Amino acid sequence: MDFTNVNVENGLRVKKKNASEELFDKEKIIKSCMDSGVSFQTSLKVASEVAKNVSDGVTTDDIRRMVADHLARHDPNLAESYMYHSRLMVRTSNTQMELFDRGKIARSLIKEADIDRAHAEAVSQDVEEEISRLHLHYVTAPLIREIVNVKLLENGLESARARYTRLGMPVYDVSKLINVGSKENANLQHNPETIHKLMADSIAREYALINVLPVELADSHMKGEIHIHDLDYFATRPFCFSHDIRFFLKHGFKADGTGDHASIAGPARRPEVAFLHAAKVLASAQTNCAGGQGFSFFNTFLAPTIEGLEYDRVKQLAQMFIYEMSQMYVARGGQMVFSSIDVDMEVPKMFRDIPAIKLGGKVEKETYADYEEEAKTLFNALLDVYLGGDAIGKPFNFPKLEVQVHPDSMDKNRDALMKVSELSAKFGTPYYIINQPYMPEFACYQCCSFLMPLNESSTQDDVYNGTIRGGGLQVVTINLPQVAYNAGGSDERFFEVLRDRMDKAKQTLLLKNKIIHKNLEHGMLPFMNQKIDDKGTRYLEPDLQSYIIGFIGMNEMAKVHTGMEMHESDDAWKFALRVMKRMNEIVAQFRSETKLTFSLARTPAESSGERLAKIDYKNYGSRAVFQGDIKTDSIYYTNSFHVRPSANIPLFRRLQIEGAFHPLTDGGAMSHIWLSEAYPDPNAIYELTKKIATKTAIQYFAYTKDLSVCENCGTTTGGLIKLCPKCGSENMQWWSRITGYYQNVTGWNKGKLEELKDRTRYGI
Repeated sequence: MDFTNVNVENGLRVKKKNASEELFDKEKIIKSCMDSGVSFQTSLKVASEVAKNVSDGVTTDDIRRMVADHLARHDPNLAESYMYHSRLMVRTSNTQMELFDRGKIARSLIKEADIDRAHAEAVSQDVEEEISRLHLHYVTAPLIREIVNVKLLENGLESARARYTRLGMPVYDVSKLINVGSKENANLQHNPETIHKLMADSIAREYALINVLPVELADSHMKGEIHIHDLDYFATRPFCFSHDIRFFLKHGFKADGTGDHASIAGPARRPEVAFLHAAKVLASAQTNCAGGQGFSFFNTFLAPTIEGLEYDRVKQLAQMFIYEMSQMYVARGGQMVFSSIDVDMEVPKMFRDIPAIKLGGKVEKETYADYEEEAKTLFNALLDVYLGGDAIGKPFNFPKLEVQVHPDSMDKNRDALMKVSELSAKFGTPYYIINQPYMPEFACYQCCSFLMPLNESSTQDDVYNGTIRGGGLQVVTINLPQVAYNAGGSDERFFEVLRDRMDKAKQTLLLKNKIIHKNLEHGMLPFMNQKIDDKGTRYLEPDLQSYIIGFIGMNEMAKVHTGMEMHESDDAWKFALRVMKRMNEIVAQFRSETKLTFSLARTPAESSGERLAKIDYKNYGSRAVFQGDIKTDSIYYTNSFHVRPSANIPLFRRLQIEGAFHPLTDGGAMSHIWLSEAYPDPNAIYELTKKIATKTAIQYFAYTKDLSVCENCGTTTGGLIKLCPKCGSENMQWWSRITGYYQNVTGWNKGKLEELKDRTRYGI
């Protein structure tokens, strides 16, 4: 018999607790009785007895009491079980309270875990029995899911459990984030937005490890064989990007990439608007990317927009841009936009005959060579703003200033380089891009030091069209010391393990390619998905990005495998170079096999250096070789191919050892010169820069000057000092370059703080 139709025809109304009404349905009584363990026959009999006694307007509580009374006549235990189930409430994930329903568990298992109905119903019944045994007054959706996962494991359904598991954080960890904060990223302040970001990051990392990465690759990351950078963004975003401001000068600006959620601006018609658009491009792109955002050839491409302006006006525009980039505290959970600008001391040869894009998006007969004076004026204006610092004289952290240096024209540009040297002496701000003969003609630097060679097949068109864009899709780092631990001193075994790690990095990067293609197709990355031409070419084309394989701990690897560090033995250094050459060859094979731009790069190791060292110490104990102090839990691996920070060797010896690796690091390299003097001589810095550019193979380096900022009077002083020389205050902030950018050391993790202490500083 169809009880539902009979009940509907009766037209009896039932009042629910929320004051709404529904038609009386005898089937619901039967189901609720059976859910509490009552047989079908008894459930049917009780439902029929209750149906005879209900009247229009009966409440759900009245029906529940009537059912319990009738059940008690059959069996008091059944009545007790029924009342328990009828009261058991679930706090759902959508912040509502609902009665427990075993059927929802079965339906969700079929939908989410992809198991058949029989298994789903069996597991849901096991869960219900477990909850009944515990006599809980209410349960939460997460608790139910935990119990379901246990039952799935008990039934041998491990793969289903992996699909059904819930992502989240322990209450303790959330409390710690709120009350203490995190030092994984020194660019993050402890504030509500950061807390929210870090909680989301935890879920996203877990999701990537459980649901996106194959088990082999997830385990490789967890064991520290490789380190997948920005794992919290692995399933959603590309890494970093370098932009061409000419595209926006020509076409205008859409902050969201579509104009659906933000106002659309046409091509800038005033210089101020052009510079503001430049700032907003980097901020908007940051919402779609995990890593840094920057402009290449910044002053060259903006030169036409300042035509005819007095120097003071140009300096004001430069100041406005730099302040915007150092005050837009809006990026990813409350932090500054990780930004950079590459600047030219003269218009590069490749652009001298290219038609210039002017205000209003106009392209006329003038070329960029016609605006060389404007390019130099903007270069000087930017340097003057950086030299002045902010309102209290503190240096600007962002945008990073990267200066293009051509060894064969240093004397010609001596005045410009002297101003750069003054800035290095005062704040340590500039990064030097040395255009060595082995470097590609078309390339851009991004983030801490990643070099992205631009695709030769499209670069010439991009040069003319104003669409030079490059970036890194993902970075995966190889833990070199662990390779040495597993090799046990055998060269043959070492290169076998190395190849295995490189292959895992390749698989990870190819997976990222598929993910970003899919996300673009689904419209997830609207800013990067905007079209740049009538052919439908996307602003971000995944197949044209760099696929970066980094490495860490070359020095510790040499120590483990040869018994000596790189600066202690030529044999150790030569073995490290042999490893580097082999990695370079493997990366070249990957490029050939995939037709994608795989590259080998130095890893900055802001957090990975500490993470991997701690994993290896835990697993290899006394065999592990690392820097720092295990007693204070402040250990780390040396960045990429760097000489040990505390090695007491002459500066040029350090640079020669590291410089040999630069030509083999086609994805970007960096060397640091840590300054010991509070006020070094700019002339000495200029001369050393010239020597480095012409006598070494180094492609990218910076002078790092430690700074102390008084919280009381705002005085900025060179060196790490405890008392302000002006007011005598002990409230001093210490600032230094953590990897590829300056930051307050209070945000550094223990490993990086130990490295700061270890650094050998040099007088110039």
